[in-house]
Amino acid sequence: MQTRYDLNGLFLLVLLGAATAAEAQVQPELAKRYFEEATKLCERDAGRLWGVSLCGPMVIVDQATGTRATSQPEPEGPPPRFPGFADGPVSWGGLRWFSFPLYMLPEKDADVRQQVMLHGLFHRIQPELGLITENGFNEHLDTLEGRFWIQLEWRALCRAVESSGSDRAVAIADALAFRRERRRRFPGAADNERRDEIREGLASYTGVAAWASSSADAHRAAALAAAGGELQQSFVGNFEAASGPAYGVLLDDLMPGWRRQLRGTSDLGDLLASAIKRPTMTDLAKAAARYDGATLRTAEEARDRAQQVRVAELRRRFVDGPVLTMPAAGSGTSDTTGSVGIPGAGTVFFRNFTLSAQWGRLNANNGVLRSADGTTLSVPVTVPLQGTTLQGDGWSATLNSGWVVRPAARPGSFTIVRQN
Repeated sequence: MQTRYDLNGLFLLVLLGAATAAEAQVQPELAKRYFEEATKLCERDAGRLWGVSLCGPMVIVDQATGTRATSQPEPEGPPPRFPGFADGPVSWGGLRWFSFPLYMLPEKDADVRQQVMLHGLFHRIQPELGLITENGFNEHLDTLEGRFWIQLEWRALCRAVESSGSDRAVAIADALAFRRERRRRFPGAADNERRDEIREGLASYTGVAAWASSSADAHRAAALAAAGGELQQSFVGNFEAASGPAYGVLLDDLMPGWRRQLRGTSDLGDLLASAIKRPTMTDLAKAAARYDGATLRTAEEARDRAQQVRVAELRRRFVDGPVLTMPAAGSGTSDTTGSVGIPGAGTVFFRNFTLSAQWGRLNANNGVLRSADGTTLSVPVTVPLQGTTLQGDGWSATLNSGWVVRPAARPGSFTIVRQN
């Protein structure tokens, strides 16, 4: 995720999670207009995409000012905890709402705003569709080869949604060949990528498909999403917003009704391969040349050399040095802007990382390592830790009753465990 300053980039910026904090508080009349826009679009859809209405209760919140607005009267009793940085579903008054931070809804771009809200409303109904998946762990997308092959896939997808006939067929075959080669190089990548494409890629597709008033609009927005993927600093946790709309729009063209056969275990690439009804074998060298692969590889090799210096420094800090390690299970938010993968260890997130877990709560704004298998989080420590309120460089943790911090096997390190 990185900041862009044109309108097309803003769509990607918002969906992929990067933005700056809004200074304005939630204005009731403005929020009412936003709710009406989203409701009109989901009523127009009338269950066309997923067989159920996208419409549902919504809330817009601004943590900085403590203001909010709701699309229907607030339930009695205390409100739930609303995510501050991220959007997400919340339970309130026995209903499933969807919460939007104000900064994600640009006042001056209705198209972006509406797509973001439809994206979120899909997440609200996603559980009843059976399309909720576990997180994918896609650290391979921060490597030279992972980045190279996924960018080629995006370039081919962009060409495919902008083409028709034999040109589209060739571009689809190229995209699937690049996808297959990347997954061949990284065992386990297929399942991890699939999970994120189902969970988040389908939401990005829904934001486009429910918003578009014509097939041409849907194709244009999907092409922008695919092309914009390359503009992000890190692809880990971001790639599905670039891939999902393109695969969905192409499936709409070639396999009408594909959504009815979709399952949480489905792979969008496999569905598209079955839809084109032709062999997907491609000469990779020739295919890469069609998308300026040589220039891309040169750029990625230069980036990789610089990245290795950064990775070495992070490995010293988060892997080899003293750390506090804790269970990663729970709910929270993370901003993947500038995140860095450490091969074999996991990914370091640097901004707006929060976790509410059985053991307590973590807030980190200067680096937290999520292990490669997603089971633990680690933050660096410089002094002995004790008590229930823990602090370090850019992080703080509060322990719940029944949990304690204890020295770990490595000197200077600690771990959070259940009290015996």
